[in-house]
Amino acid sequence: MAKYLSNIKLYDIHSSGRAIGSMGTGRIYVDGGIPGETTDLESDRRQRGFRYGKIINIVEQSPQRIQPFCQHCGICGGCLWQHYSYEAQLHWKREILLNALRKYEIITPEVPAVTPSPLLQGYRNKSEYAFAAPDNLGFHEIERRDMVCNIEKCFLQPEVVHETAVIIKNAAKEQGLSFYDYFTRQSLLRSLQLRTTTTGQLLVWLVCAVDDVRIIPFLQHLQQLLPKVNAWFYSIDRGEPIHVSGEQYLMERSGDLTFRYSASAFYQPNPLQAENIFHQVRTYAALKGHELVYDLYTGIGTLACHVARDARMVIGVEGNASAIADAQYNASVNNLTNTRFLVGDILHTFKDDFIAAHGRPDVVILDPPRSGTLIEIKKTILRAAPQKIVYVSCNPVSLAFDLKQLCEGYRVAAIQPFDMFPHTHYVETVALLEKIQIL
Repeated sequence: MAKYLSNIKLYDIHSSGRAIGSMGTGRIYVDGGIPGETTDLESDRRQRGFRYGKIINIVEQSPQRIQPFCQHCGICGGCLWQHYSYEAQLHWKREILLNALRKYEIITPEVPAVTPSPLLQGYRNKSEYAFAAPDNLGFHEIERRDMVCNIEKCFLQPEVVHETAVIIKNAAKEQGLSFYDYFTRQSLLRSLQLRTTTTGQLLVWLVCAVDDVRIIPFLQHLQQLLPKVNAWFYSIDRGEPIHVSGEQYLMERSGDLTFRYSASAFYQPNPLQAENIFHQVRTYAALKGHELVYDLYTGIGTLACHVARDARMVIGVEGNASAIADAQYNASVNNLTNTRFLVGDILHTFKDDFIAAHGRPDVVILDPPRSGTLIEIKKTILRAAPQKIVYVSCNPVSLAFDLKQLCEGYRVAAIQPFDMFPHTHYVETVALLEKIQIL
C-alpha cells in the first residue's frame, strides 16, 4: 500500500541522479526532484532496503526547475534531467562527482566546473530502438522494462535518425512483420540500432528474434526506401552483426585523425565532446617523445592514436578482437608506426610477465567500463609504477573507489569533469595521477 509523505525537504543528489529527501532518521530517493525543493510524495516501493518516492505535489519549487522539452520525458528512460536548467545540470553533476570523492576520502585539487557539451540536442551518434507488439517502436519505459514507449520525436539524436526509424517501422507494419512480444517472447523484429558519424554516414542494424526467410527481402525493400543509408546489417537475437550491403565500417574524424569502427564496436556516443576528452588526455599525459605508454581497454585505439604522436611507443590492450583489428587499421591510416595493439582480457593479460616482456611504462592510460577496474589490475599498475596514470571515467563512484587503491602510490594532480550526456545525470571525468616520490 502506498504511503503518503508531506513536506519532504530534498537536500542532496544521489549518484543515480535522484534527489535525496530527509524522512525522520532515514532517507528517501526521489525521481524528478531537485535539491532545495519541498515536496509531497507517494512511496510504495522499496528495493534493497532503499525507499523511493514519487512526487505528487511540489510545495516549494526550485528556481532551477524548467519545463521539459520532450513530450516523453518521465516515461521514456532516456534523459530524465530535462526538468533541470542546463546550468543546474552542470552544477549537480559536479556535486555527484564531489560526493563520490568525499565518500572514499579522495584528496584532489579544486574540482573545476563541468565542461559543457558542445551540443545540447542531437548529440548522440548511436540509438537503439525496441520493437514491441502490436506496433510500437521506441525506448523502454522507466518504470517497466517490458513496456516500450512509442516515440513521436527524439531530441538526443540527429533528426535523420528518428526519421529513418519511422520509415522502417511503417514499412514493417505494411509488410505484416511481427513486433516483439515481451510476454510470449515471440516475434520477428526485436530491436533497431542506428548509428551516425560527423562525416555524414548512417548505419542500420536490424535485430531479429528468430531467423526468417523474410529478413533479406525486407532489408532489400528498405534499401529502396532509404538510399542514403551507407551500411546495412542484421543479426539474430544477440548474435554478431551480419553485413548485408553498403559499407562494412563507419568512419569518424577526431581532430586531424581518422577512425574506423565496426557495427558492434564502441565509439564515444557524443563525438564532439569526445574530442575535448581526447585533448584533455593528451594534455595530462604531456609526453615528450621518449615515453612508453600502455593504453588499457584501448577499444578501437582512439586514445592510443591521439597520444602516439607524442610518445616513443604506445601499446594498447583490448579483449575484443574486432576492436583490435579496427585499432590496427586506425594506426595505419593515420601513419602511426609506433603503436602495438594486442588482443587479451586485461585481467589475464596485464600481469607482471607482460610488463617484463614489453617494458615498464612511463604512462598508463586507463579507460575502464562503468564498473571500474578490478583490484588485481590496479595492483599490477602499482607494481609497474608508471610516472603518470591518466584515468578516463564514465562513473564517479567507480572512479573514486579505484582512486582509493591507486592513491596508495599516487596523488591526484588534476581532475576535469565533462558533460557527455546532457539532460542525464551521467558525468565523465579525466583524472591525472602522479607517482608519489619517496625521499
